[in-house]
Amino acid sequence: MKKIISGWGKNIKVKSDIYLPKNNADIIKYVSSDKKLDLIARGSGRSYGDSSLYKNLISLKKMENFFLFNEDLGLLECSSNITLNEILKNIVKKGWFLNVTPGSKNITIGGAIASDVHGKNHHSDGTFCDYVTSLKIITAKGHLYECNEKKFSDLYHSTCGGMGLTGIIVSAKIKLLKIKSNLINTETIKTKNLEETINAFEILKNNKYLVAWVDSTSKNKSLGRSIVFTGNHSNSGNLDFTEKKRISIPKIFSGIFINNFTIKLFNKMYYFLHDSKKIYSQNIDDFFYPLDKIKNWNNFYGKNGFIQIQILIANNEIKNILIEILYFFQKNKQLSFLTTLKKMGLKNKNYLTFPKKGFTLTLDIKMNKMLPKVYEQLELMLEKYDSKVYLTKDSMMSDSFFHNSYEILLKFKKIKKKYDPKNIFKSLQSNRLGITKQNSIININTKG
Repeated sequence: MKKIISGWGKNIKVKSDIYLPKNNADIIKYVSSDKKLDLIARGSGRSYGDSSLYKNLISLKKMENFFLFNEDLGLLECSSNITLNEILKNIVKKGWFLNVTPGSKNITIGGAIASDVHGKNHHSDGTFCDYVTSLKIITAKGHLYECNEKKFSDLYHSTCGGMGLTGIIVSAKIKLLKIKSNLINTETIKTKNLEETINAFEILKNNKYLVAWVDSTSKNKSLGRSIVFTGNHSNSGNLDFTEKKRISIPKIFSGIFINNFTIKLFNKMYYFLHDSKKIYSQNIDDFFYPLDKIKNWNNFYGKNGFIQIQILIANNEIKNILIEILYFFQKNKQLSFLTTLKKMGLKNKNYLTFPKKGFTLTLDIKMNKMLPKVYEQLELMLEKYDSKVYLTKDSMMSDSFFHNSYEILLKFKKIKKKYDPKNIFKSLQSNRLGITKQNSIININTKG
């Protein structure tokens, strides 16, 4: 089946042959066929750029799935094509939650592992893969491996965060978090500038969940003013988890409201509508997954899409570097509709994992004809610092910046060659970043 597809950012499109295996045997047939297709696996398509795009795709949507849940021990074993949302519907009512969750529950388990996703609690609890006790993967020779920290550990650490380049993840075992309520005790703190925001992170670091929305359009003494959100699980006893009805954005409105004027207006209103300090309770859906309430919120940016850039800065002079980054985007008139700041904890052992100790700044920018050139300039600025860009959000990173910022890349390449000697697992992103050979099928929308 041929189809034109894109990532969640809709900024890169490609015509792909899509294969729909129903079971492991079908996958083994595809990867070990005489044709030796170059391909990448795809779950729910929620990575933002081109990491799950290629001329041949193995879509796991039609795969047989299974869900085995030991509610006494909080251990889950399931197929990789199950979404976090499907998991939550089954585990929350039993008093369990995910140890780490990203900002959307519509991603699959396989995608969460391939991206080694993190959440609002990396400073205290690490990444999603830190709680994956084992996984099963089909590699390029058609072999099914079960791997973990001790068994085929090289394959395990290259698959966790490996963006699907080591094989096709088919299932995983996951350790869950015991909870007593579906509510999160939340506190919001309003800061006047970036210095206050960073100080608030230090003061509030003992909270389980911690994130800041940043007004990236403010200037001068107000630069970096923010709303800092903290969260901790409640003990209220209510374990109901009912998904609310989602709304959709009509196509007629797609993109017409996103421009520099409306972005400035939204940021100013969002800041002033929040109280200086507020304590309240939110359900899990509202605290962790607010954007999931809008089914197709990516359409908000119009037909040419948007890019999300998540930048990690590990230097000590975080305030000055963030000031430089925020002014850089303002100077180049590339304003972010939604900007967040998070504090990160220690790096794990996974070779291509993104987080390490520092702060991450995430920006959503509408695609326009100037953005690729501005992004090149951004990389030149970031090269001065201990910085990196998240692969799952990436649409434009250069191979030189990637090779300089991902310290264990050479080890990853060596292990990939071991399990994929003919280099059949590849994506548009892996070609662009020089992990796999180059091709010429990328089509980046740059009209604005």
